[in-house]
Amino acid sequence: MKRIVLAAALVAASTVGTLAQTAPVALSSSIQSQIMLLVPGADLSNLTNSQYAQLVTFFGDSENLRTRSGAAQQVSVILGVQ
Repeated sequence: MKRIVLAAALVAASTVGTLAQTAPVALSSSIQSQIMLLVPGADLSNLTNSQYAQLVTFFGDSENLRTRSGAAQQVSVILGVQ
């Protein structure tokens, strides 16, 4: 009986963890606008948590935005755009 309860608890915990990792994330409208200026047509609908964190960090540092072409290239790399 203990094994069944333990197994059920592990399944429940892993399901919650999986849902937390795949929860949709949304960038602020300011960052979204900047991305669309740099990479027109960029798909921001299915960002991973990692991409979200990288983009927020990237746009949080004004040094990253010194050159438009450099910023566009870095945003493309983060988004995986070819």
